[in-house]
Amino acid sequence: MIEILGAGWVRFAFEEAVDMPVFLVGDFNGWDEGSHRMEPQADGTYQTLLKLNPGEFEFKYKCGCTWFNDRAAHKYYRNCWGSENSIVVVPHYEEVADSNRKAGTATPPTA
Repeated sequence: MIEILGAGWVRFAFEEAVDMPVFLVGDFNGWDEGSHRMEPQADGTYQTLLKLNPGEFEFKYKCGCTWFNDRAAHKYYRNCWGSENSIVVVPHYEEVADSNRKAGTATPPTA
């Protein structure tokens, strides 16, 4: 699951039941399979927060030797391995703020 929090912050949540470490891997970290270890949560998910510039980013979750897509990705892109990568679309901060104002929700504080 992907949650856009505003000001470039994105929460990534891996929702599969696994018993090994999970890593967030994508073009934003040079596809480094060990740089973004996700934290296990009480609800059984693994989560991490990442601040990204506006744009579209390809990513996958990796657990052991298995790669997973995000079922709630904004888009999917065919990769060179014959499978698909998940895409997160990070809007400009103003777009999120305008959307939150219209919905009557507060914009998260910047970190």
